[in-house]
Amino acid sequence: MHHLFAMLVLLHMQVCLPLEICEWKVVLNEFDNLGGDQNVFFRQHPVPNVASVFQNLTDSAIDLNDRNSHYLGFPYYLKINLTCTTQDAAMVIRKAHLTGLRPIVTVTFEGPVNTVRKKPEQLQIQMKAAPYRLQGPCASEEVCQMCWYTPMPMMNRSVVMDVLVESSGLGLEVDSKRFYMNINGYVKETENGLQSSLGEKVTALKDMMSLDSQTRPIWSTFNQAPVLILGGFQAYKIILVSDSEFADFTAVEVGIDSCWIGSLNCPLEVYSSGIFDAIATESVLFIRQNQLVYYFIGNYSVLSLHVPGSALWTRVLNKVCVSKLNPVHFPHNDSEYVIALGGGWQEGEFFLGTIHDGAVEFCDSLTAGKKTVCEHLKISCKILWAVCLLEENMIVLLVTETKSNQSNYYIMAYDQVNSAFGLLYHVPRFIPKATEKEFVMFLGPEEYTDSPLIPRGMSYNPFSTILYIWGNVILQSYDLVNYVHLSGFSKRSPISYFVQSYAGEFVCVTDSEEIWFSVEGSSVISQLYPSEAWNMYLSLQLMRGSKEFSLNEKFVSLFFDKDGLQQLVYIKDGHGEGKLIKRNFPLHYILSYRHLIVNQYHLARFHNADYIKFFHPCTFSVMRIEDLPAPQRFTRMEHYRTEPPDVMDRTGFHNNISLAVYQGLIYQLLWLHSDYSRPYADPVHDPTWRWWKNRKQYAEYFFYVASNGNSSGGVYVNMESYVKIYDLQPNNKLPNKIYLDKNNVYSFSVFLSIRSTEESMGEMPEENSLDYVWLTIVLAHPKFVVSHLHRQDLISRGSVLYKVTISDTGQYPKQELSGKNLLKSSMALKVINAPTNCYHYTASGPKLQGYAMVPVFIGCPPGKRLAFDITNTLKYTTKENKRYFDCIHKNPELPCFFFNDVFYPFFLIQDMVTGDSGPFMGSYTLKIIGGGPYSENRIRLYSPSEILTYNTGNGSMPLSLIWMRADRTKPPLTDPEGFSIFSGTNRGIKWVCEQNSPCYDVVPLELAAPDYFFLVEVSNRAVDNSTYCDYDLEFVIHVHGLRLSHSRGIAFMKISMAVLTGIVFLYIICQILGPTILACFTRLMQRLEEAIAVRTESSLLISQSYFSQGRGSSHHVSST
Repeated sequence: MHHLFAMLVLLHMQVCLPLEICEWKVVLNEFDNLGGDQNVFFRQHPVPNVASVFQNLTDSAIDLNDRNSHYLGFPYYLKINLTCTTQDAAMVIRKAHLTGLRPIVTVTFEGPVNTVRKKPEQLQIQMKAAPYRLQGPCASEEVCQMCWYTPMPMMNRSVVMDVLVESSGLGLEVDSKRFYMNINGYVKETENGLQSSLGEKVTALKDMMSLDSQTRPIWSTFNQAPVLILGGFQAYKIILVSDSEFADFTAVEVGIDSCWIGSLNCPLEVYSSGIFDAIATESVLFIRQNQLVYYFIGNYSVLSLHVPGSALWTRVLNKVCVSKLNPVHFPHNDSEYVIALGGGWQEGEFFLGTIHDGAVEFCDSLTAGKKTVCEHLKISCKILWAVCLLEENMIVLLVTETKSNQSNYYIMAYDQVNSAFGLLYHVPRFIPKATEKEFVMFLGPEEYTDSPLIPRGMSYNPFSTILYIWGNVILQSYDLVNYVHLSGFSKRSPISYFVQSYAGEFVCVTDSEEIWFSVEGSSVISQLYPSEAWNMYLSLQLMRGSKEFSLNEKFVSLFFDKDGLQQLVYIKDGHGEGKLIKRNFPLHYILSYRHLIVNQYHLARFHNADYIKFFHPCTFSVMRIEDLPAPQRFTRMEHYRTEPPDVMDRTGFHNNISLAVYQGLIYQLLWLHSDYSRPYADPVHDPTWRWWKNRKQYAEYFFYVASNGNSSGGVYVNMESYVKIYDLQPNNKLPNKIYLDKNNVYSFSVFLSIRSTEESMGEMPEENSLDYVWLTIVLAHPKFVVSHLHRQDLISRGSVLYKVTISDTGQYPKQELSGKNLLKSSMALKVINAPTNCYHYTASGPKLQGYAMVPVFIGCPPGKRLAFDITNTLKYTTKENKRYFDCIHKNPELPCFFFNDVFYPFFLIQDMVTGDSGPFMGSYTLKIIGGGPYSENRIRLYSPSEILTYNTGNGSMPLSLIWMRADRTKPPLTDPEGFSIFSGTNRGIKWVCEQNSPCYDVVPLELAAPDYFFLVEVSNRAVDNSTYCDYDLEFVIHVHGLRLSHSRGIAFMKISMAVLTGIVFLYIICQILGPTILACFTRLMQRLEEAIAVRTESSLLISQSYFSQGRGSSHHVSST
């Protein structure tokens, strides 16, 4: 044993010594708190004052006059540091920066549950971090403290994000590390700072944690819950709340009433203040205290919920005695679900709760013809567990008979569509006898022990379609009817809870806190804890001085995340204080150590030298995955790559202004990504094309200015630093998941090598022979997906090469929108006897090999769309009609089409992930579903009957067509409703606007002919068999030059003729009588002038006579 321990020490040190002593540390800083401490991610609105920073970037690539510019900021930054165990972190960070280390941050967004407002997508953005000098006293060095920063981007309707920090490959080697940065909608801002909305914060862990507390599961919607909760504290109504998957957490005493309402109808065996059955969904938290169920809606404005966030916990199922809550781990039909099991007088009943956009609704008791499952079985019974099979619209129940001398357990199915119960399986009363194969198939002749078989619960994997029944045994079934017993599991301690990774691995924890592990498709189940291998690993960790392990620790919970199996542990120090930490469970170490312990070694002599030889249970030594296709086509991950703007400061350190510019650039990039789903296709298939199209030609000038250090605002924005990547390369690893459209094929090669003669040292043939190396592929849905393996023996190289092909059969019956209602399936690749037996060593430790399960999604992959190709439509329409008449008031975003011309629409299938864009050659229907005259604002949606009337000849009103096919020489191809079916080679339509159509007889507002705006829907649903995608596109067509009706045209003609006739008649009169009238008028004017002159002369004479008489009178007076 001492030799073995020494071997393990050397083996462990060989792996651990090369590892770096530093690791990444990432926290959030608020926008106005650069260099500060960790902040909580709860703000969800953009920062508007970033736009003012861009006003100074006058001589740069930024075009603020562009209508597509949206330079706002995110409320948080990512602050990136290094933490080191043996060195000063500040010194290490300076050294790493000076030697070229730059963190590369990749943020991956999880899509929302409800995809009605946002199309499903897989999105990640990669950002290079910017160095930042922290403020503070610095006596001797120019840089004493520094860190790196990147924006913390957000996407509408995405609340779950993971951040992967990697090294740039220069300088200090630091292992990659993943962080979870989720939005916490359960905190509120008060005058005293941030407080939990769920209740009062608890700071003293030692009062509620103890080394005697029981382990319990963490339940949530898989990869959709931004906040996880954990209850189970016996004497306290306290839950642990974490928005980082328990990298950190807050203890909260929930604000609910603890009232005893037990009665004869709802008896309680033991009253407890504890919170049990805590379940987290995307926007709602559920808890059960005794028989009472409460929920709390988070404040998530980014999700655009239909209901506001809760202020208090809300009780639900007020008239139901709830004995247990069961989680539903996957959403379906844009909703999440929770199952409540009845107790007391409602024993045997169950209730399905639906969460849709934050609104919680529980249905009445699910029955079949008002009969419960117990009444259907005609027994007195109790429901122990329920799981929901979403794709099959089925709820599977584990039912036990209560008033019987014998323990009878039934697996029942409830059909939600037909509201009917059905018996799937009658569980055997006793545990079958174990066999050497470590599994027993229930076929009838098997032998049984005297130990009763007591199931406690169930678990279902929708990817592999395996249902597990667990208790003091583990039963598994692929079809819900036929079951296999995994006899390697010990029945001495029944299972307390069951945890799945949904990637082929599962772990179960017993009442005595034993941890058992297995992989799907294998009958081998291994005990990880307690075990001799665990003790060995723990001893090595204590020797290294690890702070994550202790002899005085308590196992709290176990769960899977993207980094594998995680463990929550409460560690108590010698002073009575304790801490709760999350650590990676050393699964691969324990399994590899276990092989060294179980498979005894012996001395061997080779080439006159003595060796210690171990038996190799693995039939091969090296496994490589090769010839993988470009990953993005199948993983459907859209990827952006960015770098911070260059600063003119010679030290290269960024400041608050340059980081704000970085924020605005990332915001603009993601805004363009979201806005790119417009119906009209751009000339260049890339979201960033609109961003730089006006400034691209000046790129060299901007670079010249920056190279002289004269960039405006002190920053230089390189247009090539903000791009979408379409050609990511495979890394010789199978992807985490793949998507298959109709008849898609995914192929790769598997290279398996046995040990060389020197390595084998006289092993037995079964240990090292190509005859024992075989690869198998297990498919969950062989009706829809098939596999083909071609084996090639490379004897001279001691290897086997398998060509593996995974193909869609084209038999999946559904046609859905992009990324919606996909069938969950899986492909399990395994080498015979390899699961849990084969491993290889990497820089981060031993890793299992020989087994891999890849989830496969069948249906229309996310990231595909149908777009209106306005460029080719204009070209081809102009060419065929030999003319093009545009509107008087031109709009580049919405070109016009002339009413009398034949309209030839073209469409593109655009792949947002790979960048492919090509003409759509499939079949489709075209419908006018709305319209309005004069402007887009007057468009009215038509009713279904109007759509049928205006687009087909099958309507109730004749002469109502808006359009008809241009090619009338051939009989039209139509769907069952009568809508015309077009294709890539037959697409022309003619506008007619018949008498009873809405575009008939439009009154012009100007002298020009009237305009009309048509809302067009194009869909290939049920008419195109080339894809699983239901391409549904709606876009607006602007048609001008509409014809007037005959009556209105004649009326306009009469009015025009009358006016014209009047003008001509007036002209003739003027020409004939004009000279005479002019002469008369002239004579009249002359006579008037003469009369005026005579009158004036008479007036003057009279005035003079009066004046003369006046003078004579005066002389006479004076002489007198």
